[in-house]
Amino acid sequence: MVSGDDSGRADSIAPAMSTADAFACLATSISADAARRAHALHLKADPEVLHKLRVALRRLRSLWWAYGPLLDRKDSELQRGEFKSLADAAGKTRDWDVLRDLLAGDRSTQHAFASLLESVDEHRADALLFSRRTIGNAGVEQILQRALTGARDQLDLRATSTTLVGFAEERVEAAEKALKKRVKRAVSDKDSGYAALHEVRIAGKKQRYLLEFFSPVLDGSHQATIERLTSVQDELGKLNDLVTGEAILREYSFQLGEPKAVSEAVSYLEDQKRRRMRGVHEILRTTW
Repeated sequence: MVSGDDSGRADSIAPAMSTADAFACLATSISADAARRAHALHLKADPEVLHKLRVALRRLRSLWWAYGPLLDRKDSELQRGEFKSLADAAGKTRDWDVLRDLLAGDRSTQHAFASLLESVDEHRADALLFSRRTIGNAGVEQILQRALTGARDQLDLRATSTTLVGFAEERVEAAEKALKKRVKRAVSDKDSGYAALHEVRIAGKKQRYLLEFFSPVLDGSHQATIERLTSVQDELGKLNDLVTGEAILREYSFQLGEPKAVSEAVSYLEDQKRRRMRGVHEILRTTW
């Protein structure tokens, strides 16, 4: 059984550890957090639990990416895909919550979209049932335990002369290079769309998670970098919320039953999205 009582913190790994032992330490901790969230969701329909479950699953995907060079490629991709599927199931409800927050952001919009918000609430309730049912039937703890055991067996069989410190430095550097490449692509073209910024968001999260995982064995303090990445991620997250909200409105425009209100809401979110994109591009140019 997956066990542990922290939330994926990496402060228990040490330079003297093998790369396999460090993986087991990190994976056990984060898996325990994910299993707890899944169990809590079964007991109570709490949106915050869904959010934290998604975060834990994202951290696991990043950990499997970090150890990718030492794992079977096909199996690693399969496990990361399973983690993503679970996160997507949890995200169905989160997406409706995001849309509701955007449309009820202030008194004026709350009043303008009052009837639409009632329909949003109904769909959100259905999404919550779907999320809870899908995650509850998936056997999350078994998936996590199987993934952890399989990866650990592979690491034990693939002996490496690289120290944990050396391995951590290599993988953090690889994540940093990938992030810089995506930032350069996003800011070099002033007409680059959201897809390029979404790639920056994904790469930024990956680097931040790896720094959090491996900070105890890396030279110097990386807290300033983590805080900078978190700040940029917050801005990219706000943009992602707008994109997500607009996408849901377009996808469910007929089911929501408020054609005029939906059209006005889409226009409102499009305007907010354009403004946010300009701001994010400027932040990326000045930050990197």
